[in-house]
Amino acid sequence: MTTLASPAADPRVIVVVPTHDRWHEARVSLAALLKSDYRNLHVLLVEDGCADGTAEKCRAEFPDVAIIHGDGNLWWSGAINLGTKQALAEGADLVMWINDDVRVEPDTISHLVESWKRNGERSVVCARIRLLGSEEEWRGEPPPWHPDFKTWVRPELSGADLLLKHPPGGQGVILPASSFRDVGFVDIANFPHYWADHDFHYRAMKAGYRYYLSPLAVVWNTPNPARPQAATISTFKGAFWFLFNRRSAMNMPTVRRLLKRHLAPAEYRRVFYPILFRHLAWLSYGWLTQKVWLHRLLRPLKRRLFGSTRTTENV
Repeated sequence: MTTLASPAADPRVIVVVPTHDRWHEARVSLAALLKSDYRNLHVLLVEDGCADGTAEKCRAEFPDVAIIHGDGNLWWSGAINLGTKQALAEGADLVMWINDDVRVEPDTISHLVESWKRNGERSVVCARIRLLGSEEEWRGEPPPWHPDFKTWVRPELSGADLLLKHPPGGQGVILPASSFRDVGFVDIANFPHYWADHDFHYRAMKAGYRYYLSPLAVVWNTPNPARPQAATISTFKGAFWFLFNRRSAMNMPTVRRLLKRHLAPAEYRRVFYPILFRHLAWLSYGWLTQKVWLHRLLRPLKRRLFGSTRTTENV
């Protein structure tokens, strides 16, 4: 485990953990954070109007964790902003964003801080994100919609900090207090829930902050169960939820705002409209397969367009 040489040299790190009615997840995340070997560490839980007893259970089990209360309408962006502002008011040198379903290793934060010290005050440092029960791991790849996604090659990790071209989400990243003075906070109005972290990171990059991956710092992400709406995705109601609901990561208004803000106009058009049409085609085909009579009527057209194969005939 890594420990820093001098307590006086340890920057004050405050971890902001937003949660809403997920004490079963948040409890494990908090327990992992409190096992950290980094000494100048404080944990701030933002419970957004939880009805599952999160605040009371947290006080009983983790009395050293500070708690901020929301009214149930903060969503991710509001909770992160509320927690970040409180962390800055309490003198944080570094603010760490982490989700309530993420677990850190005992030495994760020490490695992140060491990397930040090496790279300077205008740096942001991210951990490797591993998915529990899977071989999947984030090492700096772009989001799936980005033009670089298809050509991106996973880098080998040599032990040195890796300069990133594409930012992380909010699952294990430390940001210097100065970044919020230079960039502002998360844009709640345009990104109340999904893609707010990416928007902030892209703005920070444009402001001159350099992003690094600390190869020795690891966080574990717990896969979320499928939402009930996934079972109705082939219905009009399910498709509407997928395309427009705030809880859908691919809701089109939010994705459109992100791409339009951070891509050049021509590139935005090349990226956004194929995403939109692809999703519409996928949702339409899902609906079509539920209508057996209509599917049969359209099979001749399908054969003319795509050819006749055993695979397509059985779809």
